[in-house]
Amino acid sequence: MPSLFSTAKDLAKGVRLAADTVVYAGNTVSRHIKGGRSGVCLVCNNLQPYDHEDTFGRPSAVWTQISDPQQVARRKELASVPTLVLEDVSTKKILESRETDPQTGLPKNDCRYCRLLCEIFDAYFIDKWMSWIKETKNGMPIKVGLMIREGQPLIVNCWNFTYDKWFQNPRVDLELYMDPVPPSPIPGAPTLGPTGRRAVDVRSEECMRFMKESLSECLRTHPGCAPHPGGFVPTRLIYVREGNNALRLCDAIPSGEGIAYAALSHCWGGGNPLSLTKSALNGLKEHIDFAELPSTFQDAVTVTQELGLAYVWIDSLCIVQDDATDWEQEAARMGSVYSSAFVVISGASSPNPSTPYLRAREEEWLPKRFNFPVSPGVNMPIMVRQRHLLAAPLEQGLLEPPFTSSWATLKKVGPLYGRGWCFQESFLAVRIINFAPGAIIYECKTHRKSEDQLPPYPSTIPGTLGEITPLEQWHMIVKSYTSRQLTFNKDKLPAIAGAATKMPQARTSRYLAGLWSESLLLDLLWQVMPGRAHLPLMTKDHEENAPTWSWASMNWGVVWNSIQSPQFLASVVDAQTEVVGANPYGQVSQGMVTLRGRMKHCRLLADYHRNEHDVYYTKPDGSHSRKQHFRTDGALVPGTVEGHNGTVAQRSRLTVSGNGMETAATFFCIAKGHWMKCDHVGLILGMSPRHPGFMERVGSIANVPKDWYETGEEVTVTIV
Repeated sequence: MPSLFSTAKDLAKGVRLAADTVVYAGNTVSRHIKGGRSGVCLVCNNLQPYDHEDTFGRPSAVWTQISDPQQVARRKELASVPTLVLEDVSTKKILESRETDPQTGLPKNDCRYCRLLCEIFDAYFIDKWMSWIKETKNGMPIKVGLMIREGQPLIVNCWNFTYDKWFQNPRVDLELYMDPVPPSPIPGAPTLGPTGRRAVDVRSEECMRFMKESLSECLRTHPGCAPHPGGFVPTRLIYVREGNNALRLCDAIPSGEGIAYAALSHCWGGGNPLSLTKSALNGLKEHIDFAELPSTFQDAVTVTQELGLAYVWIDSLCIVQDDATDWEQEAARMGSVYSSAFVVISGASSPNPSTPYLRAREEEWLPKRFNFPVSPGVNMPIMVRQRHLLAAPLEQGLLEPPFTSSWATLKKVGPLYGRGWCFQESFLAVRIINFAPGAIIYECKTHRKSEDQLPPYPSTIPGTLGEITPLEQWHMIVKSYTSRQLTFNKDKLPAIAGAATKMPQARTSRYLAGLWSESLLLDLLWQVMPGRAHLPLMTKDHEENAPTWSWASMNWGVVWNSIQSPQFLASVVDAQTEVVGANPYGQVSQGMVTLRGRMKHCRLLADYHRNEHDVYYTKPDGSHSRKQHFRTDGALVPGTVEGHNGTVAQRSRLTVSGNGMETAATFFCIAKGHWMKCDHVGLILGMSPRHPGFMERVGSIANVPKDWYETGEEVTVTIV
């Protein structure tokens, strides 16, 4: 009987799905037919959210309902306020609003709303290095997204309008708003809402008031941000309460006294700021000259004093920089320093210590005014400014918890957010004040708000979009962290050690060069983010600081693909790392993982011009199996190993050799999914040039047919 009911429910669901799809298709056709007659642009929908087949709450396409039913459900919940998201809007189609059809002499797309977008893009994305018009006409992959919600600023997502060597698809968000807001709706105007005022100078009284009021509100009304008992106090703090003429370094501060302190997160930026050394220790305990502090440190002292706190922690002044033992001990305590701070001060707009963040705001962050023709001879002002934080999907509403895809990928804008060390400093903070280039952003464990934002504010409470397992949390942390840069490769593991110590796995599992023993088989399946397959991603320095099976061996971002209900086809025999120093979460010199499972010898093909990487094997009858694409760990080269005939796949330590290659490799199967035939996953391995008899990782692979596993041989392999 239960199966009968289940079948009936599935049938009813299928009928509803089919009906919704028919309605969706009908709405799409209807909009295209009526668009020309009603004057609604088929490209931008007149920058309003009404009467589009993708307007929230209307029947969605069948593929959307199947791929993300939760998103569809949230869209329906949010449909009380008209909302529309348009993705992949063609800049070529937008530009046609300016172009004339040579046959008719009329505009190819006579849309004043698209022309408004053209004017805005001209103001923001034409300079001596790049032009959105040239990029569009040259067929480059720039595109636009529109996020339109009644009563809120209209957000324009601009992909690839700028260049960033560290991100494959850089994005800039602009927001369009009204200031002042007209007393009644203006017919024909885009759907825009009001927003808050952005100060022209961060030193202004309104900015200081916003900062103090945000903290006061958090203390009064946010039980989730209350400090945890424990009374941690850093080894050293800078005392600031008695004014700038009485600054001094304090140590041996008794714990358990509930001392509230601020902690600074900042960019070193290649500078050499005033630092604590063994010879300077006693002098700094007597007095710190405020005038000798770099600008970012002076600003940290000023903010700490404004907030009424007595102490501030600054890494270069609270860690003995020329004492390796002290540095190692304090680096191991970094997680507690930032997680126990009353507030973290983030100098996000400063690229180096000499650039203050308490300063006048740069012109590019101030609003620009555009005139929009609502009727012949009548214009209305529209204000536009760059967003200091990339907008989260509207499907999330006001829910922006950690460990979601948008949390891991949508970066705040500012030099600090590209630095590796600063990830955990922000992640661990209970409260953080971000002095970003565009605004002051206050974020705590309850919500996030900025000086130029109107309530209600997005919630940052974990789990509001569904529970995330500790495994998924760690993978999201590593994904976000590895998209940032480090000055020294040896810091790859130390710079995230503080976050690792606070994970639930730290109580139940061994930490192995960025992976956890309890989930090791799944952790091994990381993949390099696209965009650098043709470049060597493991330098000599990386080789000395992480084994090839660790994501820390890569100088690029990594991700994991979700595997539903995995069935493991391999087992861990042993796993060891050799830690440098006393911190088990810090730097490692080497490591090995020994696995038992099935291995398939294969041939590896690489064509760097086409960015193609495939493997195949030879069947007993001499024919070749179908080629299988795999994700390479950067550039590979055919190497030689003593005692082995021919070449074997190896990671390039220096440069790419040639335009392509074919060499020997090995597929080692880790797991399979629960129902598909082509769902085996594993690693692509090559023989180690450094350790005879051992293997090294050169890539990862998914969607492998079952014959690769079934015809493989049972082996025990050690990967270094």
